[in-house]
Formats: sequence, structure tokens, C-alpha cells
Amino acid sequence: MDIDPNEHRSQSGFPVDQPLEALKADHAFVKQLFERYTTTQDMKVKQEAGPRILELLEMHTSLEETVFYPAVHQIDASLIDHSEQEHQEAKQLIDQLKSMQVGSAQYDQMMVQLRDAIMQHVQSEEQKLFPEVQQSGMDLAQLGIQMQAYEASMVSDQARASDKRAH
Repeated sequence: MDIDPNEHRSQSGFPVDQPLEALKADHAFVKQLFERYTTTQDMKVKQEAGPRILELLEMHTSLEETVFYPAVHQIDASLIDHSEQEHQEAKQLIDQLKSMQVGSAQYDQMMVQLRDAIMQHVQSEEQKLFPEVQQSGMDLAQLGIQMQAYEASMVSDQARASDKRAH
């Protein structure tokens, strides 16, 4: 069960003209990975999906905090502040999970806790924030270009880091 980091995106990569769709695709993919992790007893699947979930969440969180949230902050500052607070809580869980044994009872329990927190966060973004952003009239294509550039940079940095680990 190899997990391709971009398997949730179309072949064309980041949909620059639809940045909200890109974020929704990330949400759907991580939800799929959570399902894979929480519904199996197969340790090999857990050892692949667990760390991948954490990695994807870190990248997605970084993209939102660095590019997306600052760009849309003026649309609904209190909702963005709340989202950033949820990110902080998720980061704490992620940091704890990184120091645990994948597949242990405690890890599994905390992974369910993380999943629940993330799904609540996703629901808030998709049902409240994204519609507000769409109705705001802001230039989503320009935002998409910035998000694509940031994401490409993250992927490149990640590839370099994994190259160094391989050598």
C-alpha cells in the first residue's frame, strides 16, 4: 500500500484557479488516510498511514497558516483566529504522536483524538470559512498562485531532506 503524497490531486497538480478545491482535496485525502488507519489491524498499513497523516497535516497546516489564512484574515478574523487555535491543538497532538510507537494502543487512541479534532476543523472551514471566502470577491486565482508556489517549495524541501536521509 504505497501512499503517493499527491495521489489526492489530479494529474495537473495544484488547481491554481480553485485554491479552495485544493484545500478540500487535502481534507478528503487525510480523511481517507484516517479511515485507513483507524479501520485496520494491519500493522504495515498503520506504519505507513500513521506517519503520512502527520506529515500531510503539517504541510497542509503550514500552507494554510503561511499563505491562506493571512490572505483571508480580513474576511472573518474571528473564524481565522479560531482555526489557528485549532491548528495549535492539532500540532500538540502531532508532536506527541511523533514520539510514540506507531500502532501502540496509546498511539491508536491519540490518532482517533487527532482525527476527531481535524474533522471538526475541516467541517468549520468547509461550511463556514470557504463559502465566506468565495462570496468575498477576492482574487482566488492570485491566492491559488501563491499557494501553489508555497506548496511546490515545501515539496521540494521535503524531497531534498529525504535525499539527504537516503545518502
